[in-house]
Amino acid sequence: MSNFTDFIGGGGSASQINEVVFLNNRADTVTLADGRVYLKGGVIETNQATYPNAYVGFNYLGTNFSVASQTADPTGITWDGTHFWVISESSRIVYKYTAAGVYTGTSFSAAAEDSTASDITWDGTNFWVLGRGNDAVYKYNSSGVYQNVSFSVLAQENIPTGITWDGTHFWVVGLTNDTVYKYNSSGVYQNVSFSVAAQEPNPYGITWDGTHFWVVGTNTDAVHKYTSAGVYTGTSFSVSAQETLPSSINWDGTNFWVIGFGYDTAYKYGDAIGITSDTSFGAQNYMRVA
Repeated sequence: MSNFTDFIGGGGSASQINEVVFLNNRADTVTLADGRVYLKGGVIETNQATYPNAYVGFNYLGTNFSVASQTADPTGITWDGTHFWVISESSRIVYKYTAAGVYTGTSFSAAAEDSTASDITWDGTNFWVLGRGNDAVYKYNSSGVYQNVSFSVLAQENIPTGITWDGTHFWVVGLTNDTVYKYNSSGVYQNVSFSVAAQEPNPYGITWDGTHFWVVGTNTDAVHKYTSAGVYTGTSFSVSAQETLPSSINWDGTNFWVIGFGYDTAYKYGDAIGITSDTSFGAQNYMRVA
């Protein structure tokens, strides 16, 4: 047995590992007689509630779906609880996909309202499309019919790129100031904002997971996590192995989906629990998690 101090996780969310031991064992977890619990290196699906120190972050889950047959420039993706909806920047057409990523043949156009589409979000009842031509947000019902309701974000941001709904407010991010702005349900700016420039100077997408904001951008090709007050948590995960021009991110209640210009594909990222293997420790390394 050898003692070792290391950290897993990203930034401020890292968890300390007090021991690394080498055991002649094949089990994913080993509990010693004194109650100490060890997790084998390489195990990535361990119950976080049982082994909280084994939390790593979010990894690509190997699931994706292409939208290339419908659009070559997807700038927004949202989830309505049953289907995905993807918007095209140039055509301003919104396409509907099943949960498995199969195009349903259903779409609606937002072209009459704006010359350039940046993103789309679902508020539980209606769609809201963020347009960069007029720097405004437009409301559509569940059938894609424009409701003659819109609000401007120009006073705060003249290159808006991402929008999300937190259940009460809209939040819009853009390239001019690398800042996220808060609007009420009527589209009135709430004089609340937070900067993401230190983490991502080219923010393109934002989503809300019920507790935190997550912002993705093309400078770092990574997703960064912020508190509800807009404070960076130190946690992030990379999407560069899948997409080098990420344009939008969405939380479906369980996983993240990131879409981009590079490959016109939506990629799924999920909770990764466990400690990834490190050959410097050898093949049978176990790390203490409880």
